[in-house]
Amino acid sequence: MQMQRVNKQQGFTIIELVVVILLLGILAATALPRFIDVTTQAHDSAFDATAGGFVTGTALYRAEWVARGQRAAQTPLNSYGGLRGAPGYQTGAYDADGGTTTNDSDFTPGTFTGPATGYPLATENSVTEASFDAANCVEVFSNVLQEGAPSIASTTDTLTLTSATTIDTSLTTVLDTTTADFIAFAQDITFDTGFARLGDELSGTTGDPSNYSDSAKACFFVYAAEAGNYDRAILYVPWTGRVSVYTTSDNLIAGATYDGPVQ
Repeated sequence: MQMQRVNKQQGFTIIELVVVILLLGILAATALPRFIDVTTQAHDSAFDATAGGFVTGTALYRAEWVARGQRAAQTPLNSYGGLRGAPGYQTGAYDADGGTTTNDSDFTPGTFTGPATGYPLATENSVTEASFDAANCVEVFSNVLQEGAPSIASTTDTLTLTSATTIDTSLTTVLDTTTADFIAFAQDITFDTGFARLGDELSGTTGDPSNYSDSAKACFFVYAAEAGNYDRAILYVPWTGRVSVYTTSDNLIAGATYDGPVQ
């Protein structure tokens, strides 16, 4: 006589199910915040890599410019897509009071028609401070970073750099309608010229010795790949070679405002 084998099926008990649910709840509570931040962290890394590449690229451009004999302004470097070097201040002595008296020891800046600074400006020829625009910023960005550069688009809009709210307002319309990773803005920034303003010792004015400030167009490369988060930006001034990286609106506002010696 053959004995029939009966397979008895058994499921989870209520206690086992409760334990499993509790464990899943604990895992979700600890792991979910990490997963929520993954996207932002990925965008942070993408921006940091681009910013680092841009800083290195402009430095390498200038190194090659020096190695090739400090070429004149507007002379292209073919290894950088034909990017031309920016001109510096015109040569000569400048009188602090506009010519009323002669004082060759006190310098104020002139126009950007002098020797090259050695920093990239544009691929087109004869670009001046007045004609420099966001399209030229795109040329610099794309050719400095070369192969694998993030996508970038230019805009004729401007940034209102007075508060985080005004920055968001001026960016939202532009950035929410683009698929580019970066948007290039070209607008004025005030900076320290390096020309001495020596106060009442020479020019008849009062105050401690300081430098003159000047206003010129600069590039703002704003990261646009993460919708609703436009706090990351690269500031580039071709006339001086300045490259600054910002990850908050407050830092961008502070960095884009003249912070040199008191005038």
